[in-house]
Amino acid sequence: MRIYYKKTSNIKEEKNMKTIDLHVHSLFSDGKKSIEEIIGIALKNNVGYLAFAEHYNLASYNVARRLAGDKIEIIPAIEIGTDISGYGLNKNHSCHMIVYYPSQKICIMLDEYEENREKSIKKILELLNRGQKISITYSQVKDLARNKEHVTRFDVAIALYKLGFSSDPITAYGEYLDFNSKCYVSRHKKTPIELVKYVKSVGGSIVVAHPKSLRIAKSSEEGFFGSLAEAGLDGIEVYTPYNDEERREEYLKICDKFDLIPTVGTDYHGILTREPKGLEIGKGIGNNLNITDTNIIENLKNRAKKN
Repeated sequence: MRIYYKKTSNIKEEKNMKTIDLHVHSLFSDGKKSIEEIIGIALKNNVGYLAFAEHYNLASYNVARRLAGDKIEIIPAIEIGTDISGYGLNKNHSCHMIVYYPSQKICIMLDEYEENREKSIKKILELLNRGQKISITYSQVKDLARNKEHVTRFDVAIALYKLGFSSDPITAYGEYLDFNSKCYVSRHKKTPIELVKYVKSVGGSIVVAHPKSLRIAKSSEEGFFGSLAEAGLDGIEVYTPYNDEERREEYLKICDKFDLIPTVGTDYHGILTREPKGLEIGKGIGNNLNITDTNIIENLKNRAKKN
């Protein structure tokens, strides 16, 4: 049975209902704002349920819970990229998936990923030094990193900017670090099906994030999501600021067919140069979200318990 998660028509009741945003980022991954700043914005925007879906780490969860107190329910979440090169899809972008209510066993995979991440960062620095004559050490990158426990490629871009090798981090990333750029280093990732099966084995509910970014041909979408659903996929991020009503309806039909949960998230980073003007936590762009139905959260929680 399809659930639309439409807003109530009672204006007075609607103002009192808390909205949901299950996909934001802070300084603990590639966001621009602190957890405290994000919670402040969320409170101002009447958000009652919030998930910090940081990339490859759960470090913000307990901090966010402490800062939010009983004003906002913080949902545990983590965003993980997967390798889609074998699907004939856009090769310069991975399929990002969000795991909600993950069990502690997922940390085994995260530890392996962090080890591979550090190796890839050091390889990038070697390429910068040898091929581009840009001498930057891992220690320098770590000292300038937003989160010293999780150094990322974008932190290398920040170091390139702050140490005078580029005009800004975005330019540095595009010139040296992005797919097919001068110093790009690929990392081993699970395929979407491998990640779904892994989450099923250790516990949690798993959702495809911002599906529109995959650029899958509409004729192939049902087959793609159907194969993931067969492996155990729990949902699709249907309600994003970037899906119009027609696109949402198309994804809802897929959710309906494969018994998937339609979820909601802004993918807020707080980076003006990377996000459309007017993007707001919980509200989307021009108030095109404001989703209030807590069945989304209960369904994710129940799926995680079953897993």
